[in-house]
Amino acid sequence: MRERQRETIQLFFGSLATLFFVAFMGSAQAATHKVNSIECKTNFGEKSFTIEEESVAFHQVQEKVGRSVSSVYEARTQKTHKGIRKSLYLNGNKHLIHIENFKDFDASKDYLAVTSPKGHKMTYPLNCGFMK
Repeated sequence: MRERQRETIQLFFGSLATLFFVAFMGSAQAATHKVNSIECKTNFGEKSFTIEEESVAFHQVQEKVGRSVSSVYEARTQKTHKGIRKSLYLNGNKHLIHIENFKDFDASKDYLAVTSPKGHKMTYPLNCGFMK
């Protein structure tokens, strides 16, 4: 009888320790899942922007001067398992930025989807990378 109580107590504390370990590892992984500055461009340069933690800065190149002007917009961020989804409205169009995996940027999985108020949608593959 005493042996059975000891096994039950050991099983309880072992389960409790496992739960704390899993919870700690999950929170440690979530803490490292912050967005550093990421620069993205569409294939033919139609759109270029920089992603920050809570904002997106769209760049426009002025041909005469040769420099770029940025417009910064607040974006709603949804963190995914390995990446992010950001959505914002710009000039009446909804912009959805999807980065599949921060460790492996891939133009076939990362995209910018622009939806007009009438529901027309344009999707651009993105070439992204961390800023240096």
